[in-house]
Amino acid sequence: MDKMEEQASLILKRCRGLPLAISAIGGLLANRPKTRMEWIKLHEHLGAELESDLRDIIKVIASSYEGLPYNLKSIFLYLSIFPENHEIRSTRLLRRWMAEGYIAKRIDMPVEEVGERFYNELINRSMIEPFKKKIIPGSRVDHCRIHSMVLQMILSKAVEENQLFLIEKQCKEVPRSKIRHLVISRWNMDKKLKNINLSYIRSLTIFGDCPASLISPKMRLLRVLDLEDTTNVKNEDLRHIGDLPHLRYLSLRGTHISKLPSSVQNLRWLETLDIQGTQVTRLPHGIVKLEKLRYLLAGVKFSRDLLQKETDNKKKNLLGNMASVLCCNSSHRKAYNMYQLSVRAPKGIDKLTNLHMLGAFNVGQGNGVARRLEQLTDLQRLGVTVTGLTEKGCQELCQSIGKLSRLQKLEVRSRSLEFLAKMDELEPPKHLASLKLLGDLSLLPTWITSLNDLTKLKLLGTNLVQAQVDTLGSLRSMAFLGLWEKSYKGESLRFSAGNFPKLKFLDIDGLEKIEKVTIEKGSMPQLEKLWVNNCIELCNNSDGLSGVPDLENLDELLLKKCGEKENLMEILQGHVSRHNRRPKFLIGKIVRTSSKPSTSAAAEQQ
Repeated sequence: MDKMEEQASLILKRCRGLPLAISAIGGLLANRPKTRMEWIKLHEHLGAELESDLRDIIKVIASSYEGLPYNLKSIFLYLSIFPENHEIRSTRLLRRWMAEGYIAKRIDMPVEEVGERFYNELINRSMIEPFKKKIIPGSRVDHCRIHSMVLQMILSKAVEENQLFLIEKQCKEVPRSKIRHLVISRWNMDKKLKNINLSYIRSLTIFGDCPASLISPKMRLLRVLDLEDTTNVKNEDLRHIGDLPHLRYLSLRGTHISKLPSSVQNLRWLETLDIQGTQVTRLPHGIVKLEKLRYLLAGVKFSRDLLQKETDNKKKNLLGNMASVLCCNSSHRKAYNMYQLSVRAPKGIDKLTNLHMLGAFNVGQGNGVARRLEQLTDLQRLGVTVTGLTEKGCQELCQSIGKLSRLQKLEVRSRSLEFLAKMDELEPPKHLASLKLLGDLSLLPTWITSLNDLTKLKLLGTNLVQAQVDTLGSLRSMAFLGLWEKSYKGESLRFSAGNFPKLKFLDIDGLEKIEKVTIEKGSMPQLEKLWVNNCIELCNNSDGLSGVPDLENLDELLLKKCGEKENLMEILQGHVSRHNRRPKFLIGKIVRTSSKPSTSAAAEQQ
């Protein structure tokens, strides 16, 4: 790196990754002589000599905001609700926008697609930052965040216009005027809440502890109640939920709620009910009256450690059974149910014909839900857990899935997935783009190879053999493949030449018996990321992971939690050092840069 590039790098660090800041400081650089000394002076005096540093950047931000179309201004200002550097899930943001009425319905386009366009436009204008790189090019950026300088500007605007009131530890004043959005963040003195007029707020968002008995019938105009990952929420705190007639978005995700009140059935305008990651195992029967529901999410998220969670759950259930035998105390029986990983789908769920997303629900236990799923013709995403279904019930489930012509994402969990072969006699959903499977898959259904639009496949506990991996390699559109715990049962895994032609990301995780991973020349020609994690039996030589030099598009290689593999790491370091693209080499929390093998830096959080 020459001296000018070094100074440019230092100046860029002052911009803290904000494209708008880069634009402002770039304008200052353009008006200075292009010499090293001038750029050194600029860097040294950015804070003092150039008070215009921050002022110009804020001017650029304000100018960018004023240049937004009217419909984008309101949804951009809405981001002031989230704390600095908070990782914002795009689906959370889009569904909140919909609930608030910020996205107008169009005859020629679904409201979700309109929201996606607005979201992408804010990213393209650098108003919000992608938090993680796209796994699949052209797909949505799943998480974003807002830069501190941008947040500072829109927060002041939102407060100034009485749109937002933020309660924090330092908060002393209580707003006297009507506010639309109330945010409570790290504040535990709820006595001042009594002085706030709650009758005009449209959204209530809490980060940190939830003040007791906060939800009140006075919130008669409330549309959004977002308690995601909030601590200290109790079942009794929800007793007035049914008194919020205009509620459209209710998120209890990641809380310790174990039961929803029956009054939930009064929320006739509710569009989103998110209880994923809670301890809720049953829904009130009246939930089937909520005909406006579009997104109904429950159970435990499909993740790499899901099998481990199931193992832990079995142990807790065993203890619960023992406790129920030894003691008739009802609290023990309640503890038994607390750790279930799926929620029973209510009878009559076929009445919720507006559902776009349903998951992950248990469709077993003989309530006829499997057969009725075919009535949910608008479903785009479905997640099911199968327990206790008869052979006929499994056949009915396959028939229902086959008739869901709009289905794009499918997730199935079961001890055995052999019943999925029954769909071979049917035509699977034509536009399936994502498939997640948990359970023994001794026979690979032939219909999987007909999924021409499948871009993402995640497998857990499937116990595949080499021939089945070769079959999956014929999927021409697959861009992401996750081979997670117990998904493959051999000791040697080979990716043959010509297979996986569009694969961008290969994630191997928890294959504890695997000794060799071989990537033949001509396999996965477009691969950009290769992660090998928690594979402790890998050979500590070139056989452990071979074929890396032939991955011409590789940008990132990860080897983590695979035990002491110094020889293998040195071999791989040599491969990436000589690689034309100089990919990042991540080892645990260390990144070995390929240009300078001796240097290291803290790895990005994966």
